[in-house]
Amino acid sequence: MNTIYNKLTTEKHMLIGASLIRVAFGLLILYFYFIHYGQRRFLWGPNGMQEHETFTQNLITTSNLSLYQLNDSVLYFEIIFHIGIVVALLFTLGFMGRLTAILNFVFIWSLQHVNVLILDGGDNVMRIILFYLLFANTTAFFSLDRYRRKEKTPSSITATPLSNSFHNLAILASIIQVSFMYLTSGMHKIMGEVWQNGTALYYILQVDEYTHPFFKEFILSSNILLLIGAYGAIFAQITYPFLLFNRYTKYIAIFNIIAMHVGIAIVMGLFTFSATMISIQLLLLKDKEYAWAYAIIKNLSSKWKLRKGRKYEAEHVEQA
Repeated sequence: MNTIYNKLTTEKHMLIGASLIRVAFGLLILYFYFIHYGQRRFLWGPNGMQEHETFTQNLITTSNLSLYQLNDSVLYFEIIFHIGIVVALLFTLGFMGRLTAILNFVFIWSLQHVNVLILDGGDNVMRIILFYLLFANTTAFFSLDRYRRKEKTPSSITATPLSNSFHNLAILASIIQVSFMYLTSGMHKIMGEVWQNGTALYYILQVDEYTHPFFKEFILSSNILLLIGAYGAIFAQITYPFLLFNRYTKYIAIFNIIAMHVGIAIVMGLFTFSATMISIQLLLLKDKEYAWAYAIIKNLSSKWKLRKGRKYEAEHVEQA
């Protein structure tokens, strides 16, 4: 019991992963803003796809709140929308981390609840993880806050037992949330007849909005690919939480999930959903694992530069 308490309170874990997911989520949110920027008034404006009165009534029905419900003028919409972009940018850059994290959560929550018809499901997971990360230190690395503090040891930043506990529990809650999500999704698939007989992908690929014509014909031409896709998804999701218990098998879990979501992104075109779920895997690696990977990459880069330099010198000697 003391060991668990000490792990929670003595230092912050997964600081690099928490910082990387901040950057990844921030970029995805900015992408969400800008890819629809030209159609923003139609998609979310007070006189767009739905009238402001209908929108506010829907919020009451679903017990949700949004900054966009406070006023029905186009000017107000433009101001809130563009403030949201600025906040998302500051969040991505890691400036005033705690404040911008809260503001970013409020602004993206407000925007996405204006029009849920254009969302792909990844937004729900992202908002849950963003809420947990409000209690974590996500600016220890790759942030303007780190530059401003000029601290050599990120783990020493506000290193009190309470703040350490909040950070570590937030990371743990995020991992547990995603693990349960994959487990329940896999269990529901097992109970479905089309997943049991391996024909689920066949029916999924009949929906033109969620498939690419080339991949549709390619996959439908092979019963083996249909079986691999169906059973592979079930295997990846059900085994995910159990493989995380071991420090070696967790790499298999990460690989399986990334492979599954890359497939979903390519075949079904659900890019932001897949990118969101892949980004969450960044939380699963420890700081020392990131340091180890960086050291390997740096070593390979040095060897490549050295080899390139020797080749360049040899060529000039021959020319001389």
